[in-house]
Amino acid sequence: MQQSCRQCQAGFEITDDDLAFLDKVSPVFNGKKEAIPAPTLCPECRLQRRLAFRNQIHVFSRTSSLSGKQIFSSWPEDVGFPVISNEEWWGDAWNGLSAGQTFDFGKSFHEQFHELRSQVPHIARSVSNLENSDYCVNAGELKNCYMVFNTTGGEDGMYCEMMNSSVNTLDCTMIVSSQLCCDCTLCENCYNLQSSQQCEHCSDSHFLLNCRSCKHCFGCVNLRHAEYCVFNEQKTKAEYDAFLRGLPASSHAWREDMRRKTQVFFQQHPRPNVILRQVEQCAGNIVLHSRNVQGSFFCSNDEDLTYCFGVHGSKDCRDYSVWGNKAELVYEAVSCGINAQRLLCCYEVHTNTSNMLYCQGCVGCRDCFGCVGLKKQHHCVFNKQYTKEEYEALVPTIIAHMRFRGEWGEFFPMTEAFGPYNYSLAQRYFPLTKSEAATQKLHWYDQQIPEAKQAVEVSSLPDGLPAQDDPIIVRSALSGRPFKITSEEIRRYRQFNVPLPRMTYDERMEERIRKLGGIHLYQRACAKTGQSILTTYPPDSPYIIWDRDVYEKEFGS
Repeated sequence: MQQSCRQCQAGFEITDDDLAFLDKVSPVFNGKKEAIPAPTLCPECRLQRRLAFRNQIHVFSRTSSLSGKQIFSSWPEDVGFPVISNEEWWGDAWNGLSAGQTFDFGKSFHEQFHELRSQVPHIARSVSNLENSDYCVNAGELKNCYMVFNTTGGEDGMYCEMMNSSVNTLDCTMIVSSQLCCDCTLCENCYNLQSSQQCEHCSDSHFLLNCRSCKHCFGCVNLRHAEYCVFNEQKTKAEYDAFLRGLPASSHAWREDMRRKTQVFFQQHPRPNVILRQVEQCAGNIVLHSRNVQGSFFCSNDEDLTYCFGVHGSKDCRDYSVWGNKAELVYEAVSCGINAQRLLCCYEVHTNTSNMLYCQGCVGCRDCFGCVGLKKQHHCVFNKQYTKEEYEALVPTIIAHMRFRGEWGEFFPMTEAFGPYNYSLAQRYFPLTKSEAATQKLHWYDQQIPEAKQAVEVSSLPDGLPAQDDPIIVRSALSGRPFKITSEEIRRYRQFNVPLPRMTYDERMEERIRKLGGIHLYQRACAKTGQSILTTYPPDSPYIIWDRDVYEKEFGS
């Protein structure tokens, strides 16, 4: 069935498989199924809507709405709801049921949900089991980490995103089971690696792309089981060691020149149209160790997913963004996970939850509708407790009300996003200017930085590493925004023998993530065979793109 997106007017297809899934996840009350209608937005517009509710890499200093104490939070000071520290949120000083309200059939669902959300305290940071890692958000199992985001399992990490089980890392994105890595993107099981992309089982190397099981290599691409190579040219150990000894590795000017040279060299070599590792019947980009994952991005260890983003360890879900960990039968949700089943249009609902509809910030709950900030509750509607029989009678009447208003089955509109659009994950993939956001009535936040007057230009930084560890406030070479380089950070850059950064941490993260491609697939021809392929590299990009299967056959494992 062909459909026209009501937002961008693009055509998209709703398949029989899509309809079968919607039928499977439609909730049942008193033996009657409340059918979820087919989507009215195309997959990309649905993704933008969900990502507008996800702040992935930003942390703010603000006061707790309960105690007035200074806290670190995913939410800036001017959001329209109370925010309290994690300790306060998990404590007994408040109860989400105290904000309970009776549903008013004279108002829309979203109007009443907004009113409820404005009263219930929100947890400052989505974190668990952190040790000495106060400046991290969307993370768990971290020790001695600073500005590490969307990560599970890490120690001694700094300025990293989407990291998993890695130690002693600096300025890395999407690295797994790796150690002593700096400025690396999408690397797995690597050691002592710098400025490299899409590598597996590589060590003691610099500036690699698409290499596997290589060590002591520099500026190489598409190599397998290689050692002592420079720009894909074989060297002896003595020649390689002599080459390294002459490199001014801590020089910013040298690093930038080497980046340009390696990029020119890499453009002379083919790269696969998409990154799919150890998969079966998968389509999209950056899908790892999965089976039957379609139209999805940045997913791993999944099965039977469609139109998902950043989901890990889950099965049988659609239109689901970020998290996972044993999630199943989830539809139109974001930032949900950990044994979550049958969630519809939910945000930040996690940890042993089931049968949750249009809920936000609930933990350990089941059978709730339109609730915010509840802990271990069941059969609640708008934070008000009901019996099972009352719940089963009331919810279908609210669904009928929502269906009449065109709300049922649709995720929350972007105008109801809980944080500012320019600090959301949507801004990364669907960027808007401040005026464009204002036209769409989206929240925007201009952060005031009190130390801005003390900032120096990047031209004042030494080309190499400074002699002292004194902190420095610098204006970004990209945006002019001031940012602080701490004493600990200087020591870490000295440890890796790399120069100080010239851009803010989030600008560096955005630069790394762009190397992996976006979420838009373009039709191109394989440069090797001429066959039609889909890729995140646009047609005017300078790269030689091969069909992934042709690439793997040529270069092997």
